[in-house]
Amino acid sequence: MITALRAELKKIRGRFLWVLPLGVVGMEFLWMMSNSYLAKPEASAEGYFNLLFQLPLLNTIFLPLILAVMASRICDAENKGNTYKLLCTMQEKKKIFDAKLLLGGIYILFLTLLEGANVLLLGRLLHFTQPLPIKHLLPFLAVLFVVSLALYLMQQVLSMLITSQLMPLFIGLLGSLVGVFSAFFPVGSVANFLPWGYYMVGLTLSSWYDESARTMYLYESPFRWGWFSVFLIAAAALYIVGKHLFMKKEV
Repeated sequence: MITALRAELKKIRGRFLWVLPLGVVGMEFLWMMSNSYLAKPEASAEGYFNLLFQLPLLNTIFLPLILAVMASRICDAENKGNTYKLLCTMQEKKKIFDAKLLLGGIYILFLTLLEGANVLLLGRLLHFTQPLPIKHLLPFLAVLFVVSLALYLMQQVLSMLITSQLMPLFIGLLGSLVGVFSAFFPVGSVANFLPWGYYMVGLTLSSWYDESARTMYLYESPFRWGWFSVFLIAAAALYIVGKHLFMKKEV
């Protein structure tokens, strides 16, 4: 597997895929810094709660398409040159599939670490007085990694099975739109049935809007283990089925 991973790293040399996670986190940083409410003194007492409540929505907007682009670029060398037949004479198909998934996982881990650093940096620059809520930050980062890896897996399967990369990229764009649409419904309804909505399903914070005072209040909520268990089972099934389909694909 190490040899296969090294081969994948050589294929993407010069493609600057690290720019994708860096760009997403950079956009989210600028978005939050431009949020005038977060800079107000009255917001600093719940500053981290506001961040951890808003960032999953931004991830829902940006990441489905970014992950589709990442998967497409990682699978691009074989698709462009139609070199799967040549490659499979020297390497097992299952190792090719797993190496590309592992490479995507490394970039997603990089994204997750950047996102954690982004939260800490924003808290310092915006002078939050709220203590860092570790019990909410860790689930946020874990959900970010797991959901992103599952979405990347889905996009990788599509990119490896479909020669033209327009369709996988279109599905990634559609995922961003559908994910944002699901966020307008109560958590626990539409988003539960859409893989792109699980950034929101993984929230450990909920909101309540007081119409008379025109104020939104954030409060802690339990993690939705039931739905996330279903999501993990579906992701495992996708891995098994997707890998099987790739191994059966004519090259």
